[in-house]
Amino acid sequence: MQRAEMEELRQKAADLTALQAIGPRKKPRIEPDIPSQTSNGLSSNSNSNSLLSSRPQLPLKPRVKRITMKDCIFLLEREKEYCKSDLLYKAYLK
Repeated sequence: MQRAEMEELRQKAADLTALQAIGPRKKPRIEPDIPSQTSNGLSSNSNSNSLLSSRPQLPLKPRVKRITMKDCIFLLEREKEYCKSDLLYKAYLK
């Protein structure tokens, strides 16, 4: 009986250690700081804005978009002015 309890405690400790090593499961949610305006210029949801201001604001960084050579060739093939250009033929060689 005592051995089963010790094994259970050891398993819980191992699980907690693994979860801490992985880190948080969800990224912190970044909400835009755009209050909704009414006709008199005041915010209609001041309660939710006060809740948002109590949270620490994370800086927004631009999202990096990567494209491949295959994407470039696809675009060049579809564009009327580039479909017979030297640029497209050079892209085929790469």
